[in-house]
Amino acid sequence: VDFPEIPSALLAKLNQQRVEGKLCDISIHVQGRVFRAHRAVLAASSPYFHDQVLLKNMTSIVLPSVMDPGAFETVLGSAYTGRLAMAPQEIVNFLTVGSVLQMWHIVDKCTELL
Repeated sequence: VDFPEIPSALLAKLNQQRVEGKLCDISIHVQGRVFRAHRAVLAASSPYFHDQVLLKNMTSIVLPSVMDPGAFETVLGSAYTGRLAMAPQEIVNFLTVGSVLQMWHIVDKCTELL
């Protein structure tokens, strides 16, 4: 028996928890802003976070200052929703975030849009 709605419902619930700051187990610091998330979701969506979480057992990560906090926040949300909306003038910011986090699907899409 398959329950095809379960994966999307599960991610939606995890995203709701993230937005509400509930059951989050990692803090990401970007230019003074702090974003809470779930280590398992980050590790599954980004090779960079995978290494930080699994190899170094990090629960707090400071990202490079070249990263735009707004772009990071949007990319973080996309790890939970599978959607990423960006204005044309922000593509370079998203390309930077995708590159640092090794999220090649974002890098590929940004490169395509440039």
